Amino acid sequence: QNPFCQMRRAQRAAPPTKVASGPVAAVSCQPTKRSRLKRGNKQTPKGVPVAAPTPAPVVETAAAPESSTDAVTKRQSCEEILTSGYVQSFVDFFYLTHRPDPKKADEIKTANTVIEDIDVSPQEMQFIRDNLTKAEEARRKGDTPNVYNSYSNLALYFQSNEVNDPKTGVYFYEKCLEISKLMGDNEGEMSANHSLGCVHQLMGDAMNAIQFHERHMELARKHQVYREMESAAKELVRCYREYAEEKEAGGDYNSAVEYFSKALEAARASRDRAAEGAACYRLGKTYIEVQQATKAVNFLHEYERITKDLDDLQGSGAACAALAAAYQSIDDDDKAVEYLENFLAISAKTENLVAQGEACCALGVIFNKRGDYTKSVEFFEKNFEIARSVVSSGVGDNSLVDASRVYLGMARGNKMLGKYMMKIQFDVNSLLRWKNKREPIV
Repeated sequence: QNPFCQMRRAQRAAPPTKVASGPVAAVSCQPTKRSRLKRGNKQTPKGVPVAAPTPAPVVETAAAPESSTDAVTKRQSCEEILTSGYVQSFVDFFYLTHRPDPKKADEIKTANTVIEDIDVSPQEMQFIRDNLTKAEEARRKGDTPNVYNSYSNLALYFQSNEVNDPKTGVYFYEKCLEISKLMGDNEGEMSANHSLGCVHQLMGDAMNAIQFHERHMELARKHQVYREMESAAKELVRCYREYAEEKEAGGDYNSAVEYFSKALEAARASRDRAAEGAACYRLGKTYIEVQQATKAVNFLHEYERITKDLDDLQGSGAACAALAAAYQSIDDDDKAVEYLENFLAISAKTENLVAQGEACCALGVIFNKRGDYTKSVEFFEKNFEIARSVVSSGVGDNSLVDASRVYLGMARGNKMLGKYMMKIQFDVNSLLRWKNKREPIV
């Protein structure tokens, strides 16, 4: 009988073979043996040497950025989500498990640089998958609280220090905000705005952070939720202050005054006396920079009162130094000397050598301007000794001592200048002794 017919009968009689569930190897489209059915079975003549089969060429493939196990896990998870009917969850899951690694996103990109996909562990994939599918299932049922909770869990996960992907956290917090608005959940909307403001602040996006915290404050005031009002105010203090400092560093003092003023209002709303004092101090210092010392004095006096209420000795010293600078700007040297002396006394109590040196130097300048060279020399001598102590302790460098030495020399020269001119003009004998014997004139 035909051997082919016998083989077909044997295949029908054999039990069915189980197909493996894993990936099936690709079948070559060019078989190494020729089919007997098409061309017949040609025998090789005897005595003709048989050529050895040519080995198939080895194709080198580049190593994949992720292990094959991870790739299979990602693929299987995507397939299971999709076949279960969660289309939106599949889209989100695919993006979240194949997005570029955020820790390497800031690397310098060149023509040959490709940022690898993020490495997601099976446990993390399970967590992401569960929350995405729960959110989609709850949304279909109209169970908006569970939708909110699932998205909030994902946002917190991506914002955590372990993952450190705040941009993806923003995506899910925005979904939380959307859900809270749909369901009319005022508390959830306030929480979402608060979280979005904090994440943008963490990312260094001050303006967006301010907008979300201001919306949080607006909702809290509208619904008279005092706890949320204080929470929003505290975050606004930080955002306003950081933005004002950024503007001040860029030389935009008018914007700095505007946002330091907002920081002061927010600090008062949060009932945080320390934050209120700090805002008054920064606002006063900025007014000095824009040549509005009279306004600066009012805010600096307020800061001084707050530091006394809080028993903040260092803060009191800073207030005295700033007030002295403000009074010097409006040519009130008597008040400036009063506050500088207070600053020097407080610095001595706190054992702050750098502050003591600054106070002595400022006092020496004022007395030198007044013509009181004896006191000027006295304070510049103290400044010089303090500068030497600071440098020897390793806090400052030699330039501090050099500057103090110059100030002291100028003060001593000014002190001797009057006597010197008297000798030159009216004491010829002293002038001759200096000329002949090099005796000091003064």
